Amino acid sequence: MKRNYKYALSDNEGSSQLATPRFIIAHSTATPNGEAWAVARNMKTSISTAQTYVHLVIDDKNIYQVGELGYVAWGAGSPANGMAPVQIELCEFTNHKRAMKAYKHYVNWLRWSAKKYGIPLTLDDSKAKGIKTHAWLVQHGYSNTNHTDPWGYLAKLGITKEQFQHDLKHGFSGVNIELTK
Repeated sequence: MKRNYKYALSDNEGSSQLATPRFIIAHSTATPNGEAWAVARNMKTSISTAQTYVHLVIDDKNIYQVGELGYVAWGAGSPANGMAPVQIELCEFTNHKRAMKAYKHYVNWLRWSAKKYGIPLTLDDSKAKGIKTHAWLVQHGYSNTNHTDPWGYLAKLGITKEQFQHDLKHGFSGVNIELTK
């Protein structure tokens, strides 16, 4: 799945500060049946990019890049934003087949991002580096928000923390992502 740059921020939008590669942040949109193009477009055109956006938005068919990878994005709150070269939003679907396909793409892009930035494929553990959910960041003082994503949505899909951790560690065979620059 190649990234679509249609709603990518321009050079004069978003942050010009490089992020410290400590976390890859896993979000979910909390927008039932909102597709990646619509969420990305909203980040680009309707939300102040000086306040809120992430790097990637993923659904079952597409991945849209909004923020420049490796740079600070404003999706998780402070101080986490400065510690995350990649923040990824998972689109939420009521159709289970679409939801699971999007989840598999999400997991593979979280894995790819972690490998790209030398971040371990661990989930919400106490180690200094790893893949962290927005909920974990809030619980451990890395976010000044009150978000609990993506756990509410993943629970609706029947995905436990143990399953998510397993999937992040092992990925999915047959659902390969093409590495793009």
